[in-house]
Amino acid sequence: MKRIIILIVKYLLAFSIAIFLLWWSLSSLTEKDIADIREALKKANYWLMLPVFGVLLVSHIFRALRWRQLIRPMGYDPSVFYLTCGVLIGYIGNQLIPRAGEVLRCTAISKPTRVPPEKLIGTIVAERAFDICCLIPITIGVFYHEWQYISVYANEIGDAIRSGIFAKKGKAWIGLIIIAVIVLFYLLYRRYKTHKVGGFLVKVFKGLAQGLTSIKSVKNKWLFLAYTIGIWAGYASATYLGCKALEETAHLGVFPALSMLIFGTFGIIVAPGGLGAYPFAIEKTLSFYGIAKGIGQASGWLLWIAQFIFTVVFGTIAWVAVNIAKKKIDEELLVHKNQDQNAG
Repeated sequence: MKRIIILIVKYLLAFSIAIFLLWWSLSSLTEKDIADIREALKKANYWLMLPVFGVLLVSHIFRALRWRQLIRPMGYDPSVFYLTCGVLIGYIGNQLIPRAGEVLRCTAISKPTRVPPEKLIGTIVAERAFDICCLIPITIGVFYHEWQYISVYANEIGDAIRSGIFAKKGKAWIGLIIIAVIVLFYLLYRRYKTHKVGGFLVKVFKGLAQGLTSIKSVKNKWLFLAYTIGIWAGYASATYLGCKALEETAHLGVFPALSMLIFGTFGIIVAPGGLGAYPFAIEKTLSFYGIAKGIGQASGWLLWIAQFIFTVVFGTIAWVAVNIAKKKIDEELLVHKNQDQNAG
């Protein structure tokens, strides 16, 4: 009962954050912002959403190929088609309940792939651990390269930042902050490792470590890395193409798109499917580059809606395909069962 209450509180909190950010971002819009949004969406090139869908689909196929590399050492060789279906179904689950998609994608394809769901879930831990390890250096690299823009917004946070210290020596400060955070985590671990909270953090880090060490069993590690690059390149390309859909953001290059990808990813983590949080994160990111609030909102919602439509359409197709496969397997099992009974 306690676990159910914790889960309910967790999901209510996630949706509350989404609703709050949705309300906050929309309630602060002026009449000019609303007019900008309408004008931008009216002139938007919606045909560019088709290549965005294509790039996203390719990135999910890369994820399925990488996932298969983690499954093969266990003695299974599932179809890439069904693994891709599992990835797409998982994203539908995450739209409704945070992180529920990870379990859903495993249980949905367990029967057609003949891989037990508990073994598939174990590979998800490894995959997520590697994704986190990829996200960290990408984030650091983007902050390092784009600090001259990010600092414009960061300077509004505190008096020390507003004084311009970070703006002048931003790259050096980033390095010092990273070192300070690492030292702080180490000291907290030493101080609270026997505490309940410390024990939880130790379990999280151990889970990540176990996930990463399981990658050692992958035969072709360079191919695993190539698939990972393909996944993140696909996400970045989809964001970059999405920028081209609006006149006001069409001039933005690769690094602004990467900034949008990083902050947008955190928005998706914060709220279910990024509802409210993703457009808000995109708006704030675009403000680094001098994009008006209304245009930032229009771009954020355009990208979010495109991803939502993609998830629903392709996720539904994947769900139908998997259930057709399950039905065929059940029919085959029923035929074999009847034959065995007749033989007996």
